[in-house]
Amino acid sequence: MKTKRWGMFTQFFFSLLGLFLVMSLLSDLHAAGYPDRAITIVVAFAPGGNTDLSARVLAARLEKQLKQPVVVVNKPGGAATVGGYSVVSAKPDGYTLGFFTDVTTIPEIFTYFFEAPYSSKDLRPICNAFFPVLACFVNGDAPWNSMKEFVEYARKNPGMKWGHSGKATPGYFSMTLVNKTEKIGFVDLTFDGDAKLVPAVLGDHVPIGVAGFAGVKSLYESKKVKLLAFVTIPNRAPFAPEVPTFTELGYKMTTFPYQGLFAPRGVPDEVVKKINEAVSKVAEDHDFQNEVKAMGAYFNYESTTSFEKSLMEYKEAYHAFLKEWGMVK
Repeated sequence: MKTKRWGMFTQFFFSLLGLFLVMSLLSDLHAAGYPDRAITIVVAFAPGGNTDLSARVLAARLEKQLKQPVVVVNKPGGAATVGGYSVVSAKPDGYTLGFFTDVTTIPEIFTYFFEAPYSSKDLRPICNAFFPVLACFVNGDAPWNSMKEFVEYARKNPGMKWGHSGKATPGYFSMTLVNKTEKIGFVDLTFDGDAKLVPAVLGDHVPIGVAGFAGVKSLYESKKVKLLAFVTIPNRAPFAPEVPTFTELGYKMTTFPYQGLFAPRGVPDEVVKKINEAVSKVAEDHDFQNEVKAMGAYFNYESTTSFEKSLMEYKEAYHAFLKEWGMVK
């Protein structure tokens, strides 16, 4: 009787093993033919902002590399975690990816601001793509021509408003840093993306804002806005060398954000490899490099292995920064 039961168990075990091997083989074959249909790239912010513009430029080039449509879909909300959760909960087959920043990919660091239904462990990094360029800007008719002038005015007029596209973002951190360092007493206003923030500054509804440079570049060149400082880059930008950086002005910005491609945990290795290789080829395209430069952006490709290592360093740096400024629970 025991021998019969053992035989049945053995047969069941090897049946399961065979099924597993078949499924694994089918998965490998599927990955080998990837992609055979359209790919969706989710952006966790509203259209028209820095992340959205970067995602669309990259998506257009990936279409040429992958020979399939690459569609950018905006899913803002929930402190940029609605889009993150839509990728986390998607089928891990490589057809739903995320073009995400720090707030979306390491939400456990930002519990001072919000609670997310997932953590960084639920996302798989593919590669880094862009180094976001954010800038403090004011209306072109504003009386301030430098960050120093604005700070001096704000100190004499406490309660001044400033705009950003969401808390737990580099834009929010930058002016919070100024606020606490200079002891000014700013009042922050959250806008649903740069596309709504920029008109608010132009219409004098808010005197100063922090937005992606790509979204205000043409306004800057036509002198409709003034740039007081770049926030997220350590050195002066070659496309606007006259604009100082926060680091240069003495504000200790130790965290510099990223814009990378992510997939749901469990995505096949071959899919990750194929996307990573496609982005690396895009990075070598001179026409693409010129396009990125023209829009006032930095392309900062990092391979999967390098990006994974960088993410660990970013996480530690963010935690230290937030702890220093009292933004950790």
